[in-house]
Amino acid sequence: MDTIEVAEPPRWARIAGTVGWMAPILGFVPLHLPWIFGIPFLAHAESFEAWYHGRSNGTESLPGGIMGIPAGAFYLVVLTLLAILGGVLSLGLIRPWGLVYPLWIPLLGGRRVPVWFPLTPTMLGSALMVGYTLTLPVQIPRAIADASPADPFTITGALIGLPILLAWTVALPVAGWSYFQRTRRAFLLSSASA
Repeated sequence: MDTIEVAEPPRWARIAGTVGWMAPILGFVPLHLPWIFGIPFLAHAESFEAWYHGRSNGTESLPGGIMGIPAGAFYLVVLTLLAILGGVLSLGLIRPWGLVYPLWIPLLGGRRVPVWFPLTPTMLGSALMVGYTLTLPVQIPRAIADASPADPFTITGALIGLPILLAWTVALPVAGWSYFQRTRRAFLLSSASA
């Protein structure tokens, strides 16, 4: 396989990629870790307890939890893992290991990363986040107006989660666009040979 030179990401792409990994990993994850362990940090304690143990606000169908883990904790673990993967994806769009697998990866180390591999989740994730974000001008005012102690997360989500989501929603597609522009020649060559 021929090696194809790929330009370094421009400064604006490095900024987008940095924001793209920092928003989920330094913003989303620390906020959710206490909740995973049942600590209602910045949440309504009474309603959090019911939600966490599968008794309200969307978790009531799993009152016994999943595999012995409370329903709320299981949900938060899945969200947190997805956020970490998204952060790693964002970082890979601007780092050399997003182009060539690191040598420590068995069987793949030193080989070129197929361009579609990071771009597919980037496009899907960007489309989902942009689509969701477009609904927020209607959802957020309604959620804040209806917020009560019966809802554990609305105010925290609006004041802390929303800025994190918006930053990531802008950063991921921008970093992805740069990655595509820098790897377009490799993408076209691999598509032609397929």
